[in-house]
Amino acid sequence: MAMKFKSGDRVSFLNDVGGGVVNRTEGVYVYVLTTDGFEIPVPEKELVYSRDFVPEEREREEPKVSAISPKPESPAKERKKPAEVFVLPQNLVSDTPVQLLLGFIPENEGPVFASPVACYLVNDSAYAAFYNLGRKVAGVFHYLDSGYIEPDTKRFIAGFDHTELSKTSDLHVQLVLLCKGRYLPHHPVDEMVNLSLVNFSKESYFRENDYFNEKAVLFEISGSNKVLDYDEITVPPEVREMKSKADEVEPARPGKKEPANDTLEVDLHFSEIDQKNSQLAPNAILALQLSRFHSAIEEAISKNMRRVVVIHGFGQGTLKTQIRKELQEKYPSFVFQDASFKEYGFGATMIHLNIDKKQ
Repeated sequence: MAMKFKSGDRVSFLNDVGGGVVNRTEGVYVYVLTTDGFEIPVPEKELVYSRDFVPEEREREEPKVSAISPKPESPAKERKKPAEVFVLPQNLVSDTPVQLLLGFIPENEGPVFASPVACYLVNDSAYAAFYNLGRKVAGVFHYLDSGYIEPDTKRFIAGFDHTELSKTSDLHVQLVLLCKGRYLPHHPVDEMVNLSLVNFSKESYFRENDYFNEKAVLFEISGSNKVLDYDEITVPPEVREMKSKADEVEPARPGKKEPANDTLEVDLHFSEIDQKNSQLAPNAILALQLSRFHSAIEEAISKNMRRVVVIHGFGQGTLKTQIRKELQEKYPSFVFQDASFKEYGFGATMIHLNIDKKQ
């Protein structure tokens, strides 16, 4: 199924304030470039056209093709991507968990055997990472993608048709975890993910999960390299044995947890509906949100709490950027990072008020 939105379309977030211009599309995600210069991945179904944009105008605005073919751009220029700004986490505590996964989801609706499959790298940790991925075909390795992945997020790697998947025996994954300030050293990841354990043309291999809206096949690559969530389907004996052993030492991962007694959770998210119904200007709304933020910090300090989780949504990133600026300028002793992706998605920041002195 073709993507509804195209590069250059002006769109708004369905469940959040703001919007921007479509920069590119990959898999089931639309990458929206906001007015602040942030490129945000958003599922297609969570976007609508901006009020002042009519899709039919897109065709009228496109330049006519000249009878003389223009000079083709150089390959290097064609491959050029927008510059990425690397914002590294810092001063992570020693018990910060690290979970890295590969996720595969059908790109189109309908039977999976008729749909291409999109591969994503999932970084379910507070560390950032540089990565390099390749595929092994008939004993030969072929480059797929490389780059930087932010904490608690996922990144599109490549799309495969079923013929390509059947010829690919393994994916080669290399990662280096990154953190500024204090951190606990981690060995670089260099693993082979065996794709022959899964039949990507069968619906039963795609399962409900914590990382995608769609059913997905997940491989854990942070040490164990096992296929996740295979309780009710038929898989090779070696996979069932691996799953059985893992279950003996790894309890089932819970859903969203209630805030701990030493953690204060404050929701500053202001939905688009709330903003429309409000008589306040955007600047006044931001000031109100920052006031609530400072009140939450003072409350947590007065109660001698260890952490504050600030839910700001992902929108245009304005509130998130302002909160982190306030933390750096007014609370320089506090350590902050993206909150758990599983629990809060893209839109929350975890602030550590008291760091273990052993760090």
